[in-house]
Amino acid sequence: MRAGRWCGILPAMVVAALLVGCGSSSSSAPPAAAGSSAALSVIPTPVPTPEEWTESVCAALVPVISRLTAAPGLDLNAPEATKQAYLIYLNEGVAVTDQARARLAAAGAAPVPDGDVIAEQVRGEVADLRVDLTAARDQVQRTDTGSAAAIGRVIVGVSRVVGALLNGAQVSATVNRDPTLAAAYTASPSCAQLQRSGAPATAPPTAAVVPTR
Repeated sequence: MRAGRWCGILPAMVVAALLVGCGSSSSSAPPAAAGSSAALSVIPTPVPTPEEWTESVCAALVPVISRLTAAPGLDLNAPEATKQAYLIYLNEGVAVTDQARARLAAAGAAPVPDGDVIAEQVRGEVADLRVDLTAARDQVQRTDTGSAAAIGRVIVGVSRVVGALLNGAQVSATVNRDPTLAAAYTASPSCAQLQRSGAPATAPPTAAVVPTR
């Protein structure tokens, strides 16, 4: 009787022990997996080469220059249409400038000594460009299209502002201060395109064609 009772109890104890063992091994698996995920999450972001960084900066600015060098014409016989064309032009200029700023922020610091200072200055110059474009757009918006002289003067003013911005070439000057980045700038396809795009396709309107009243 006593032996029979033990025979029934022992298998149950063995099964229980096996179940506990399985439970403890399955519960220990998640920390291992979590440890693997943590190890993967600390992989550093690759640092771009000077060539890659400079190419990304110029590539961000090419759409800005391409848009700003394609100003609409000045038609004093259609002042309202001219005003609307310039508002579209300046709005699109602001939009592509915002896109460039986002891409420049993603590029981070230049991989050279004081690269963070260089990158910050480039971003600041593009931010200043946006301010100037916004001010020009607001000036066009306020212009009375009932006066051909008024719309003519403001468009000439906008063209001079944009021309000065393009001719200043501030970003390229900033990048080229560093010898390593200067070499990368010379070899960059996008930087070459940026230089080619810097000259306006058509001459801006001049004060000579604008009536005085």
